[in-house]
Amino acid sequence: MDLSAGYNVSVNSSDVLDARLQRLIWVVMNGLLTQGELSAVTAAYGVVFLVGVLGNLLVAVVVLKVPHMRSPTNYLLLNLSVADLLVLLVCMPVSLIETWVVFPWLLGKFMCYFSPYMEFVTFHASTLTIMVISVERFYVVCRPLHCRETLTGRFIAGVLAVLWPAAFITSLPVLFITQFRQIDSVGPDPLYTCETETDTFWAKVYLVSSAAVFYFLPIVLLSGCCLVISRHLNNPDVQPSVGQRAAVDNRIRSRKQVTYMLLAVAVLFFICLLPYRVTVLGFIYAPEEMLQLLGNKGVLILVIICRIMVYINSTVNPILYNTTSTNFRSAFKQAIGIKTGRKTRRGTAEAMRNTSNTHMRTHRRSTAISLYVR
Repeated sequence: MDLSAGYNVSVNSSDVLDARLQRLIWVVMNGLLTQGELSAVTAAYGVVFLVGVLGNLLVAVVVLKVPHMRSPTNYLLLNLSVADLLVLLVCMPVSLIETWVVFPWLLGKFMCYFSPYMEFVTFHASTLTIMVISVERFYVVCRPLHCRETLTGRFIAGVLAVLWPAAFITSLPVLFITQFRQIDSVGPDPLYTCETETDTFWAKVYLVSSAAVFYFLPIVLLSGCCLVISRHLNNPDVQPSVGQRAAVDNRIRSRKQVTYMLLAVAVLFFICLLPYRVTVLGFIYAPEEMLQLLGNKGVLILVIICRIMVYINSTVNPILYNTTSTNFRSAFKQAIGIKTGRKTRRGTAEAMRNTSNTHMRTHRRSTAISLYVR
C-alpha cells in the first residue's frame, strides 16, 4: 500500500482544487525536507537496498548451490527471500522517487497500480510463509514422527504453489482503491496524482481486514505456537537412556538453534511492520485535526520511517541467518568460496579415530600375549 495516501490529494467531481491539494502544492513549492535531509534518506535507502539485495541473493545461492542446505525449512526461507527481493526491487525505488518528488506522480499509470499491489502481495506472501514456517517447526519439534511423513519436499512445493496465488488474489482489491487521476496541466504537460483511497467504505473494510487477517491474527497464532514449541524443547516428552543422551542432546540443541532463529525472523517481521500497519489505520481513523497537528513534514517523516522499517525487515534476515545459525554461516562461506575448515576438522577426527583404533588393537594384542604367556 502507498503510505503517501495520508498526504496525497483528492479531487472532487468538478475537478476543483480542494484544501488538501492546495496544501500539497504548497509542500512542493516550499519543500518539506532540506537537501541534507533528502541526502540522508537517500543514503539510508541505498545502504538498505544494497545489503538487502546482495543478502537475499546470497540466500538463494546457498540454498540452491549447497546440497545439504536443500531442506524443506530452507526452501521456505528461500521463498521469504524472494518476497523480500520483490519489495526491494519493485517498491523501494518508487518510494525513493516519491520522497524526492511528492507531487506530481511521475511514473505513469501502470506503476501507480503495480507498486501498491506488489507491496500487498509481498506482505501477504511473507506473512503466510512465516505462518507455514511456524507450523513446520511445530511438527519438527512436537510431532517428529509425523514430520518425516508429512513435511516432504513435494508437500512444501505444493504449499508454495497455493501460497503465492493466495497472496495475489487477496491483494486484488488494492487495484480498485488505487486512483490515478489527471488533475491539472502545466502548459502542454498534464499533471497526475496516484493515491490509495482510505476514506471510502470498501477501502476501510479491506484495509482493516488485511491488517486483521495478515497481521494481528498471525501474531496471536504465532505466540501460541511459540509457547508450545518452547515448552516442548525445554521439557521433552521422551527421556533418553544413558547411552543415547549425548545424541539426543545434540539433536535437541540443533533443533533449538534452528527454531529460535526462525522465531526471531518472525518476531522481527511483525515488529518492523507494526509502524506501517498502525500508520495505515491511523490514516483511516485519525481525525483531520491530528494530521494537522503533525503537520505536512511530520506526516512525511512518519511515512519515511514506516517505509524504512519495512525495507529493513527485507534486509536483515540473511544477516540473522548468518549470525544465529552455524550451519547457515558455514554454507554462506562455502557458497562464496571461503574454506570453513570442516574438511580439516573431519580429517583430524578421522585421524583421531584411527589412532584410537590402533591403540585398542595394540592393547588387545598385548593382553592376549600376556594371557598366553601365563
